Amino acid sequence: MAQRPPSVWEFVTLGSTMVGCIVGGLVVGLLIDHYARTMPVFTVAGVGVGLVAACLAMYGRVRSLFK
Repeated sequence: MAQRPPSVWEFVTLGSTMVGCIVGGLVVGLLIDHYARTMPVFTVAGVGVGLVAACLAMYGRVRSLFK
């Protein structure tokens, strides 16, 4: 059975998932830093967690696309 190429929509959702993970981590980190008055500790940690989540999401999505 021939494998179909990924559609543009699949790449758009992959990119938006990655951006959502990173921005979500940034926002959560900024909010925690604002209330805890610990700038930039949790902001950096939030971006790091967002990057890890984005990489894991990308790995899972790409793996399922090219299986």
